[in-house]
Amino acid sequence: MKTLLFIITVLGLCSFGCKKLITIDSPENQLTTDKVFADTTSATSALLNIYALFDKTIDPNYNKYMGLYTDEFNYPVAPTNGFATGNLSVSDGTVLNIWKNNYFVIYSCNDLIQHLQVSGLPSAFKTSSIAEAKFLRAYAYFYLVNSFDHIPLILTTDVNQNTTAKQSDATAVYQQIISDLTDAKNGLSENYSGGEKVRVNKWAATAMLARVYLYQKDWTNSALNAGQVINTGSYSLTVSPSDVFQANSQEAILQFWTQYGYITDAQTLIPSSGTPQYPVTPSLLAAFEPGDLRKTDWLNASVTNGATLYYPFKYHNRETSAASPEYLMALRLPEQYLIRAEARANQGDFAGAVSDVNVIRLRAGLPALTVFTDMKTAMNAIIQEYRVEYFAEWGHRYLDLKRAGLLNTVMSSNKSTWTTRSQVLPIPQNEITYDSNLVQNPGY
Repeated sequence: MKTLLFIITVLGLCSFGCKKLITIDSPENQLTTDKVFADTTSATSALLNIYALFDKTIDPNYNKYMGLYTDEFNYPVAPTNGFATGNLSVSDGTVLNIWKNNYFVIYSCNDLIQHLQVSGLPSAFKTSSIAEAKFLRAYAYFYLVNSFDHIPLILTTDVNQNTTAKQSDATAVYQQIISDLTDAKNGLSENYSGGEKVRVNKWAATAMLARVYLYQKDWTNSALNAGQVINTGSYSLTVSPSDVFQANSQEAILQFWTQYGYITDAQTLIPSSGTPQYPVTPSLLAAFEPGDLRKTDWLNASVTNGATLYYPFKYHNRETSAASPEYLMALRLPEQYLIRAEARANQGDFAGAVSDVNVIRLRAGLPALTVFTDMKTAMNAIIQEYRVEYFAEWGHRYLDLKRAGLLNTVMSSNKSTWTTRSQVLPIPQNEITYDSNLVQNPGY
């Protein structure tokens, strides 16, 4: 797999007409469609190139910026940056990148699914490859719908439809996400293709379903799917937090493979010397309880001119590492415990909820909590664990506060320019210019 991933850029996607929603130049050395789907090797390369986009283009334009948008990071270089102030412009380049990079993944998945369905490739290969593509499409749609709220639901490669697409209700987008993830769950094996945890298997789809059902307040299906992942016995928490982000970590459910053993954004997040570009906020630093191993293992410090600034250190590599490679984490086991805890609490099972939260606390070196007595106490504890367990990972803080209805309250006290409109990102003006059917989010 590794030798195939970067040999060719295979899909020739923009030659099929992906403009407007996704503005990207045609790749060099592209293969024609008939060559891509002529054999399983080329088709697999096309699929793996989609996987690569998450580390190469999506995470670097989402993770740190959404951490900056909330109360995780500061940005000393440009403290008036729109993400730092919570006051974004409709012409913000990073917002446009979030939009178009996710839609490029979606378009790529649509193209792969469309051509695999009519290809003469073996049936089992087609079934599993389409299932993987549906998962990746759902993963991209999840971040789009939660960041922008009202987005076009694009399921074809028809340029005429895509360039005039209207926004869909979030309910319709979620229905498609659930459909795609269900197909992926049913169409994939429990085993990982290639041995490493860098391609979707049945349990990765199940884990993502648990999250999506949670966001839909479907407590029964959320707890059911999270429990299925937990009870497989295939995953377990690492003994120490310091080992979590290594390649093929025992708690990894899905990782995105990295070519050189470090994530693309590592050199931005981890300073070689001097002041870190994205130091963590004092409020995040204060959120860790005394003795929390996550503070000592997942933060590092830099002293500049007598000032100590902490920065995220979940990933340690910032240059090539063959001896101890790190892959970009997409899904890992602790979230499944937190998902089930929240679902259980909402079903009145406070004992079960606190038991799940304590699994994570004990690994972090913290004492167990007593039984929750009400929903408010339970949610406060769960949101707190999300904050210290999942900081600097895929915008978790923004997503968790937003779905819990706490985003405005928390961020208004952190950013003086935060307003109600800030709960959702603006639709990029560039996209509205190309597609007059798109409607800007309220307040922008």
